[in-house]
Amino acid sequence: MLAALAPIVNAPATYAFVVVFGLVWGSFANVCIYRWPPTDDHPDGHSVVHPGSHCGACQAPIKWYDNVPILSYLWLRGRCRACGVGFSPRYLIVEAVTGALFGVAWWFTMGTGGYGTSLDHALVRFAIDAAFVFVMVVITFIDLDHKLILDKVTLPSIAVFYAATFALPGVPWWRGLAGAAIGYGVVWVIGAIYHAITKRDGLGLGDGKLLAVVGALMGWRGVVFALFGGSLAGSVIGTIALVVSRRRAPAEPPPVAGDEDASAPKPPSMLRVELPFGPFLAVAALFYLFAEPWIWLNLHLPGE
Repeated sequence: MLAALAPIVNAPATYAFVVVFGLVWGSFANVCIYRWPPTDDHPDGHSVVHPGSHCGACQAPIKWYDNVPILSYLWLRGRCRACGVGFSPRYLIVEAVTGALFGVAWWFTMGTGGYGTSLDHALVRFAIDAAFVFVMVVITFIDLDHKLILDKVTLPSIAVFYAATFALPGVPWWRGLAGAAIGYGVVWVIGAIYHAITKRDGLGLGDGKLLAVVGALMGWRGVVFALFGGSLAGSVIGTIALVVSRRRAPAEPPPVAGDEDASAPKPPSMLRVELPFGPFLAVAALFYLFAEPWIWLNLHLPGE
């Protein structure tokens, strides 16, 4: 069915529409990222509905023509029309990333990945993938900003994505339940062992709930790939960040002559770089979301 519609589903105008659709959802993701985290005045976060979009500095409402994804940021040069205060480039990045990932999701489901299935199944798959993209983008940027993975995002997502698997052909009912349990359980065990050894918190339970979201949709294979892929990426980025921080750290001054404490043993100076793990898990999960069919075909993995 999709092969017959290939000229339509793969037309440049169709991809442009899908990307614009993703930009709109990226704009909404910015609202969620900004308003959902808790603050001193609003421990449960802000509503994403009320009040309408406004400047955080002067509180001036943002007109609809200044709220067009990507374009508004560019023609206003990233500043509020009313007071001129600068907006974070993150707004532009979130919209662009979400739009691009919606385009990728369309390519994998309705384009290359959808030729062997029916149109309705491909559309359902795209809707699920697009929703997963939205959730991962929101989780990633909230974690980057606040080092928090919010229950209000993960817990409903676990239920929604597990229910969505019933609309996918060939997915056993137990896969999502097992994946969610393994995703949360693995992180809980790792965190408990790490805390027992180091007396410090390592992986947080928010990371476990994120992996439970992954498992609810993609089963235990998605959990394993996200955990190991995220760990690998986090190790590389963390090592680079540590090297850069050491080079930028000021050198210790030499001991002052006559200082009676100068000869006393001193603990070695240590630099630690703390990076949220959620973004690495989310990126690895998104890679697996799109690469799963290729991995199964090329690595000849057995079915679940």
